[in-house]
Amino acid sequence: MEKQRYKSGSKPFGRLLRFIKTSTILAILSGAPLNVFCQQVISQAQLDLLKIAPEENQKFFTKSDIKFEVLIPNTNANSIILQSSRTPQNVTMRTMRKSQDYNDISSTRLEFWFNFEKKGEYKIPPVSLLINNRRRSLSFEPITITDNPEFLLPRIVLVFPNEKYFYSDEPFDAEKAFFNAHVGEKIPFTVCLQYAVLLVQFDWELPTDSIFTCTKNYEILEVKYREKHISDELIPVADFEWTSLAEGQKQFPKIKLTATGYNGSRNAMQLPDFFIDFKNQAEVLEAEEETSFFDKSFELYDTLQKSGRFNNKEDDDKNQITSGISEEACGILAALRRKERNELFTWKQNVRDRAEFESELGITTSINEFYMGSYYIAVLGLILCIILFIIFMIKHRAMLSILTSGLIVFALVFFIFGSIQKNKVFGISKGAKITSIPEETAKVESKIGEGLRVQIVEEAGSWIYIQMGESGGWCKKTDVIYIN
Repeated sequence: MEKQRYKSGSKPFGRLLRFIKTSTILAILSGAPLNVFCQQVISQAQLDLLKIAPEENQKFFTKSDIKFEVLIPNTNANSIILQSSRTPQNVTMRTMRKSQDYNDISSTRLEFWFNFEKKGEYKIPPVSLLINNRRRSLSFEPITITDNPEFLLPRIVLVFPNEKYFYSDEPFDAEKAFFNAHVGEKIPFTVCLQYAVLLVQFDWELPTDSIFTCTKNYEILEVKYREKHISDELIPVADFEWTSLAEGQKQFPKIKLTATGYNGSRNAMQLPDFFIDFKNQAEVLEAEEETSFFDKSFELYDTLQKSGRFNNKEDDDKNQITSGISEEACGILAALRRKERNELFTWKQNVRDRAEFESELGITTSINEFYMGSYYIAVLGLILCIILFIIFMIKHRAMLSILTSGLIVFALVFFIFGSIQKNKVFGISKGAKITSIPEETAKVESKIGEGLRVQIVEEAGSWIYIQMGESGGWCKKTDVIYIN
């Protein structure tokens, strides 16, 4: 009876041991504990690959709200805190919004609306945000803003070959020929309307001593569409060919149009007086070669000027660090801490040597480097416990199996802790200047003194994010000497 009672009582223990064995082996093989303790956070380098871009199918006009957006993968909307973005002159931020993307629940969509007062090229400064309490920055794509046709009067645009344009309302040099041509040459061009809804009237005057022909008339259709959809596209009206039969400066033919603008008003337009200089063919070729020579000369001058070839003034080194602790001393301190971290049998002596050197430099710290020997001990202990556990299970030693399974859990905790500490990267500051974002133009918010130990959290090109205590920020990689 006693033997039967013992056998029936040992069944729950057997099931428990099998469960612990299976769970422990699966946990070790899958690396699940490491994933729990080492939570993945999106890095600045990953964010640098993303750009906040204007939404497609938008018109980039002044005095209209333009939407920018970006999708940040592997993030939750609740873990992101948006901060106000600096805007350039003549730019106003209307609003910004974050939301969980419905197509991908692990991604967050950020949306921004800006209003641009004047036309031109714009580069909005990066927006600052916190992701899982870690400061990050996102850059905007550059954008070109044009005038809003809704507030402009219609105008005539002449389109010549080689994408040469003449605008009826833009200033030009009335004393200079618009271009040169030779006698007998056919000059094709297209008369276009811009910022208009409807063409009401169109006529022209025939020039003297020349052949002036209208080769094609275009039908102005889709009036209702243009009334609803504001556009700056050119509306072709007619194609012409002009051939001069005499040399000299010839005034361009008079062209008049009447059109309705987006505001509903009727506007009468006429081309201003400008001329084309007609010469014989040899004179035209000589003038073109001279123009080409001067254009190339100016291009060469601009290239040399941009490269700094003409700039003899040396820039001041604004990043020079002056302190009582030299860069050489910081290097020695980093070497001592590296020795303290990695050498297995002289750890205590290495700690004393490093502490004495810090005392000589006037640095007071009680932070010791993680001893890599403890990590290797944890690895050996975990392997030994697993081997014993397997042996005791094979020999059906229930109590010893339970005991070794507990030791496995204990050793596994030390192994996880050691793995986390082993993967942490530290360095010695050479006087690191801290900024909130990894940008050259970013304002320096603080400075970490020379010789102080900092944790290097992540890298983004020539920038690194360092942390000391509860505070952290971005600095140049050259401002820190790596320990491990």
